[in-house]
Amino acid sequence: MIEARQQRRSAFHQAMQQQATEKNLVLDEQQRQLIARLDALIAPLLTCAPQVHHGIYIWGEPGRGKSFIADAFFHWAPLAQKKRVHFHLFFRELHQIIARGSSVKAAIDACIGGCQLLCFDEFHLHDIGDAMLIKPLLEQLFQRGVLLVVTSNHPPENLLANPLYHQRFVSSIALIRAQMEVIALTGEQDYRTLTHDAQGAFSLGGLLISVSQTQRQRLGLPEVGQRPLPLQVGYRTLETLSPAGAFLHFSFSALCEAPTAVMDYLSLCERYPQWLIEDVPPLSRVSPAVQQRFINVVDVLYDRQCRLFLTTDCSLSMLTQDVELDDIQRTQSRLNVLPVYSG
Repeated sequence: MIEARQQRRSAFHQAMQQQATEKNLVLDEQQRQLIARLDALIAPLLTCAPQVHHGIYIWGEPGRGKSFIADAFFHWAPLAQKKRVHFHLFFRELHQIIARGSSVKAAIDACIGGCQLLCFDEFHLHDIGDAMLIKPLLEQLFQRGVLLVVTSNHPPENLLANPLYHQRFVSSIALIRAQMEVIALTGEQDYRTLTHDAQGAFSLGGLLISVSQTQRQRLGLPEVGQRPLPLQVGYRTLETLSPAGAFLHFSFSALCEAPTAVMDYLSLCERYPQWLIEDVPPLSRVSPAVQQRFINVVDVLYDRQCRLFLTTDCSLSMLTQDVELDDIQRTQSRLNVLPVYSG
């Protein structure tokens, strides 16, 4: 048994080391410790031994290797029934099942299926409707012995930080602390600034700063039409700047100042893999609610690997300057992978 466990640890360590080498990265001490804890947490599932903890909650600033290690662990884990899903996507499915008349417990069962390992990437919580489903979800996962791996930019205590709602989430935070190991990755290096080649289609877009019409044409971007065009998304009608074709073409105002939601962005990503958002202002000039919508748009497009172009009159640092929302750090890190085109 000890030899088998050592072989598993060696296999995961080797897989991680190989990926790090391919990306020209050196794993730091915290990352190596996290790899060891993931190996220890999966051992009971592989040996039918009792579980001490039911998961691991990994948090830290953007680019510290959370998703890199969690994704590698998910792909390596020798389990037939496992599921990795973005937090927003999972909860869209959960809400849709409940809306069709299912009980919360039955909806959670349907979303979990028979998985033994569930990985949530980018666990950040702003919606009270989602928050009220977290505790029953966690309770069912832990009761069934599902190993839960979560990555987040925030420690558990900072989830649902809005003071109007936070007290209602305290019991869920206590459950996370009681049933999961909480590990912080606090290294100073943002690895996304070193490895842009790993960002896929998202990084093939661009940040266009006061560019000319000629530059736009070279990039194959659509022109703004004479009048806005309606686009139906569920029960909501949005306005686009040109016919939805190769690009989904929005003004910042129509997409983020209107009462749009994550569910809208997810639905649109399934149909349109290329997005152009025009006239993004310095975000300090708009309300926190509008800032949060922009953050959510970038999150969804990044996770779904849609190609994104933004037009603006300012640099990325000016775009995000003086925004007090903590999530803006993740947005800046993600937009930093976009090529910059300037006039």
